[in-house]
Parts: sequence; C-alpha cells; structure tokens
Amino acid sequence: MRRPDGRRVALIARTELRRTLRKLKGTTRGALIFLGGGLGIVVYSLVIGAGAFFLGGFLSESDPHSVRLATTASIVGLLGFVGFFTLQHTVKSAGEPDAADGLLTTVPYEDAAAGLLVAEIGRVSLALAIPVLALVLGLAAGEAGVLVAVVALVGSGAVVLLGTVLGFGLGLVTKLVANRSTFVASHRASVGAAVSLLLPLGWVAMTAVPTIQFRVLRLATHSPLSWPADVILLVLGTSGNPVAAAVATIGIFGALPLGAVACLWLAERTWYADPVQPDHEFDADKRTLSDRLLRGRISTATRVVAQKSWLRAKRAPITVQFAIMPFFFLVYHLQIVILERVVPPTLPLSAGLASAAAFGAAFSLNPLGGEEGVLPLTLTANVSGWAFVTGLVLAGALPGVVVTTLLVAGLGVAAGTPPVTLAVGLTVALVATLAAPAIAVGAGVVFPKFESSSVQGHDVVVPSGWAFGLYFLVLGVAVTPGSLTYLLAVRDLVPIPVNVAWLLGGGLAATAAIATAGAVAGFLYAANRVATYRLD
Repeated sequence: MRRPDGRRVALIARTELRRTLRKLKGTTRGALIFLGGGLGIVVYSLVIGAGAFFLGGFLSESDPHSVRLATTASIVGLLGFVGFFTLQHTVKSAGEPDAADGLLTTVPYEDAAAGLLVAEIGRVSLALAIPVLALVLGLAAGEAGVLVAVVALVGSGAVVLLGTVLGFGLGLVTKLVANRSTFVASHRASVGAAVSLLLPLGWVAMTAVPTIQFRVLRLATHSPLSWPADVILLVLGTSGNPVAAAVATIGIFGALPLGAVACLWLAERTWYADPVQPDHEFDADKRTLSDRLLRGRISTATRVVAQKSWLRAKRAPITVQFAIMPFFFLVYHLQIVILERVVPPTLPLSAGLASAAAFGAAFSLNPLGGEEGVLPLTLTANVSGWAFVTGLVLAGALPGVVVTTLLVAGLGVAAGTPPVTLAVGLTVALVATLAAPAIAVGAGVVFPKFESSSVQGHDVVVPSGWAFGLYFLVLGVAVTPGSLTYLLAVRDLVPIPVNVAWLLGGGLAATAAIATAGAVAGFLYAANRVATYRLD
C-alpha cells in the first residue's frame, strides 16, 4: 500500500463535493432537501447554543461523576450519530467512486479511496459546523468558560472525524460482505427487507427508551469512551485523572490515521473483489411454488408476468425497496410496544393496512416505467393488456394476503382483540390488500415515470410522487369507514344504544364498496391504456 498523493486526493475530494452540490441544486427534490436540512440545522443549532449557555454552569458546579456522565453521553451520541449516517451514506453511494472503471485505471486506488474519505469528512464537517460552533459559543458565553469551550471545540472535531472514519470503514465492510457472501447474494430481498425494518426499530429503541439509553450509557462510562471526560475534569480543576486524559487524547488522535489506513485496505478488497453471482441457471423442468399454485388456474401470460415480477424483486430488491415506506408509519406503535410492553389495540389493523399498501405498490405502481428497457418487447409480445395488468395485480395480492393475515391475526391475538372485532379488522385489511394492487396500477398508468433515479448509488426507475399521492388518496378513502369503526370498537367509544356488530358491519361494507369501485376503475383503465399504449 503506497502513500496517497495529496494533489490527486484533493482533486478527487473537490470533484465529489461539487457533484454533491450539483445534485442538491439540480433537482427540485435536492433543493427542498437542501433548504429543509439547512433550516433544521439552524433550529437545532439555536437549541444547542441556548442549552450550552444556560447549562454550561452545570459542568463547573457538578460532582465529577455527573460531569463524566454528561461528557460520555455527548461523545456516545455524537459518535453514534455521525458513524451511523456515514455508514448509510457509504453503503448507498459514497463507498464507490462514480465511473469507477475509468477512475481506477487512471489513478491508484489509494488516491481514489482517500479522496472519497476526505470528501465524506467534508460533507459531515459542513453539516455539523454550525451546531458545533453554537455549542462552543454557548459554552464560552456562559459560565463554563473559554477554556472548556476550546476543549469542546477540539474534542467535537476529533469525535466527528473519528465517527466519519469509522462509519466509512464499516460501510466498506458492509459492501464487502454483500459482494462476497453467497448467502447475502442469494437472499438480498429478505436481508434488505429485514435490515430496512430493523434499523428504524433500533433507532426508536436508542432514542426513545430510557432503560436502553441508561444501559448503553452505563456500559460507555465503564469503557475508554469515558476517559475524555478526564480532560474536562482537569480543565475544571476537579478530580481528573491525567493518565486517562492523556491516553484518551492519544487514543482518539492516534485512531484517525489507523482508521484511514484501514479504510484504504478495505477499499482495495471491496472494489477489486469479484462479486458472488448466485446460480440463476434456467431449468425447464423445475416447478417452483408459484408454478404449482398458478399453473392451470390462470393463463400462461398472466402467470409469467407475475413470476417475472417476483423473480426481479428477488434478484434486484432495490427495485421494490420503495414499497417498504408504509411500514415506517408503524414506528409510533412500535415505540409503545417497547416502552409500555403492550401491543396497542390499533396495531393489528395498522400493520395490516401498511402491508396492504406496501404489496399494492411494490409491483403495480409504475407498470409501464417499471419495464424500463424491455418496454418495447413487453408491448409487442403476445401478452394482452388485460393479462399484463392481471399478472402485476396477482404479484402483489398473493403474497400480500399471506403477510397481512399473519400480521393482523398474530398482533390481534397479542393485543387481546375480541374475536368479532378482530375478524372485521382482518377482513378490512384483506379487502385493502386485494384492492390495493388494482388501485395502484391505475394510478401508475395515470402518472407513469420513465426517468431513473439514483437509489443507493444505482440508477433505478421508481414510481412518480404523483402516482404515490393518487394511490394513497384512493386507498385511504377506501379504508377510512372500516378503520374508523374498528377504532371506535377497540377504544370502547361506541355509544351504548349502538349495536357494535351493526356498526362494524356497516364500516366493512362501505370499505368493501369503495375499494371495489376503485379497484375495478383502476384495473380497467390500466388494462385499456397498456393495450393501446404506443411509444413515441
């Protein structure tokens, strides 16, 4: 491993930062993210500065144990925040250079990897510059004093650098495992779905559950992460340990070059490793589960369209990753489960509707644009618009019915939902699951999208925002009557004279009628539009 050339590293880093700026300025979505992120940073900076000004005296007046707890909590929070989001960004895009074939044949990989790492440090530093400055100014203006503010400035900068290097390295490790693991390559859809759902749950647990926060902090105070607190204690003139302070300082600043060298080593193995290719050899005599379920029951064209959708999602799960979004609306319910250790009575139906919305959108929300480069072949193949749309609807409805049933039934039993109410909730969720793909295919034909978007560093055609809006609007209107009556029943808000069974039945009937009307209209329009669609 050679030493990176500083001039080339600086050039690559500047190029990457300019690309990031162009992405933010070049699209409406990027501009909104830039403005929204900037506004959020300003607001948080004001809060941090005010907190540092008024609470800075806490450090000078508190006992050493409280100072150690406060300092360790700040280090753990900043290190975890920077490391987590750097890891995510590295896995999605920053862990591999654009036009890698050209760049890596032009400059040594050490220069490219160091340039990407410096660019990532630049992004993180620019994003956190105002909050850190607010912290330092608040401490200096308050009772903490200028010396404590200087230590906080240097320490915050070192922790930010260390978190970025660690996150970048862990991101490269993740990419290396994904490229070299046969299991991950063969089960990318399942692994991706599990990670996408577990990460928000872990984030909620870390940020909202006091018992977990306390355990993490207690472990941190008994680890080397608490040693930087001795620097603060020495500055304040209390019982700081000079040896621990020196070891902490040397350890943090010494870990930076070691981490950078590790990142270069990982970059070489990640970029030059041949990815594992799962065996996709075609066997004409092999009968899959979908063959056994569908062959002879539906037309061959419809079955092939559905199987194509499933196979594509299995081999390239990133193409349907957007469909997981409805499950993020369950974060509030999961927070209640974690905090109170009870299943909320509204969770069964909420989970069922999230499942219905997810499977409805996965394969049907962009029927024309989702074909990407093979759209001309699809339109000229011996597949009618009716068969094509039916295949897409079945692709979402069949697995959706299974997952929705398991979620609603399992959570309903765990929540102690009365049998009649649970049956109505399950029926509402199943009606939504069956109708959602047909509603989605209609919305996707009304607002098709053929342009690709960058998702985790890959160009993927995802549904348009207008299609999402129309789909959720129609589906939301359809499930509202049944959902409201279910909510009234499980919350015991039903007036005494009203018969609960009649109320639930009325809500279910209204939902079924609206959902059926929306599904039929969307299906017929999409089938006719696909059958008559012509390329320009």
